[in-house]
Parts: sequence; C-alpha cells; structure tokens
Amino acid sequence: MATLSELVNDFQDKIASIQQALKSPDAKAQSARLEQEIRSLYKEIAVGIKHLNALHDSVKSLIDQYKSAAVSDDESKVMIRSFVETMRTDSLGSSTYVAEGWNQICSGEFEKAIGSLSNAVKLNPNDTRALGLLGWAYSYQGRYDDGLAVCLKVLQLEPNNDAVRNNLGFISFKKGIFGEAIEHLSRVIKSGKDRPAVLYAHYYLGLVYLERQMLDDAMFFFSKATVLGPNLIEAYYHLGQVYYQKKMYGAALKEWQKCLKLSPHNWWAKKAAEQIELLKSDEV
Repeated sequence: MATLSELVNDFQDKIASIQQALKSPDAKAQSARLEQEIRSLYKEIAVGIKHLNALHDSVKSLIDQYKSAAVSDDESKVMIRSFVETMRTDSLGSSTYVAEGWNQICSGEFEKAIGSLSNAVKLNPNDTRALGLLGWAYSYQGRYDDGLAVCLKVLQLEPNNDAVRNNLGFISFKKGIFGEAIEHLSRVIKSGKDRPAVLYAHYYLGLVYLERQMLDDAMFFFSKATVLGPNLIEAYYHLGQVYYQKKMYGAALKEWQKCLKLSPHNWWAKKAAEQIELLKSDEV
C-alpha cells in the first residue's frame, strides 16, 4: 500500500508531466487529451483532499477525547487552553512556527509549543502573534514570570491587544495579585473589541471573585459568561460552585447538570459529575 508521501510524489510527477506536455510544440494538437488528464487529476486530488479533511476531523476528535481523559490536568491548564482554542490558525499569519505552536497548545504539547513559538520569536522578535501565544504556553506550564515578561513586551508593542491583556489578568490572578487582575480584565471588558477575550475576561473575573469569596460578584460574572458563551462549560461548573458555597444546592445541581448535557465526556463535565455525587452523598 502506497504511503501518503508516495501518493503526493505521484501527483507531483503527473503535474510535472502535464506541464512538460503543455510546453511541447504539439500541445495544441493534444489539447483534448491534456484537458481530460487535467480534469481527471483535479478530481483525484479533490477526492483525496476530502478524505484527508475527514481524517483530520477524526484526529481532532481523538485529541478532544484524549484531553477529556487526561484528568490529571489541573484546572488552570484547562482554563488557559480553552481560551487559546478560540483563536484560529488562519488569523495567525503564514508563519509555520506560529501555526505549529498554536496547534501544539491545543493538543496539550506545551513544551513543544514553547519551542516552536520561541523559534518564531527568534525569527521576528516583534511578532506579537507569536509572543502572545508564547505567553499563554508559559502560563499553561505555570511559568508565570516568563509569561508576564512576554505579555508586557506585547503590550508595549500593541497596548490594545485584548487577548494578551486577558492573559496578563489571568497571570495576575494566579500570582495572587487580585487588584491588577481585576484592572486588566475589566479593561478588556470595557474595550469590547475582541469577543472571545471579553467572554473569558468575564469568566476569569468570576474566578478572581470566587477565590476572594466575593460570591455575589463571582455569580454575576460567571452568569454573564454563560450568556456570552452558552457553550462555555467551565463557567457553568464554577457557577455551580458559587451556588454550592451559598448553600443554594438546587441551583448548584442544575448548573452541574448543564455541564453533563453540554459535553458529557468533557473534563469539566467529569468534575461536575463528581460534585453531583458528593452533593447526593451529603443529602443521604
């Protein structure tokens, strides 16, 4: 059975052969045959692309299943990756290293992502897209000081980069600098330019206030996050946590059940299922 590389080489040979025939003196006389060959080759490649896209989607599904099974991930890692996945590779430009780094973050290969994105930065030290993703990769690995330095550099170059300011807010939260976290995340919300950033700014603010036990504020921001992002499963999970701490057990149960309905195999859904079992055991 031919490998993918062999099939690609075969197509390249066919293309080269047709190109050569088109340059020959009798190309006009052979026009009907050449047209048929080009049409046939085009159809073959189109079918191949269709199958490859289907395979690509299957692999992405495997990645999602793998990430759901990897329950050893701590919550902060899942929070970060969730936001990075809202970015699209086609908005990252043509840099192979940048696109590679984005894919590696989404696949959970964070050390590799740091390597790829560091290479991108070496090639272009002021590439804010590469720097921004590098900041998220550092954050995922808990290297908050490295992430902070990268974020500050990006904001020197692009003061209105809301995605990076979001990361800065998250880093401040993880470092326990709650005032700065609130300031950065509130600024993202006020800007309103980057919709995913605004959504996650609400969610991260909810985390800040939950950590500080300011439950009414946490409830407000988690609730707003579920309105802005109806599929943001982690917001429902943490909203359930708020209700539980407020002893509103029925409301907590409803939020955790929403997690199970949204995506039963998701990491947050598994956490919600654990909380539901604990709640039921408390009632016994």
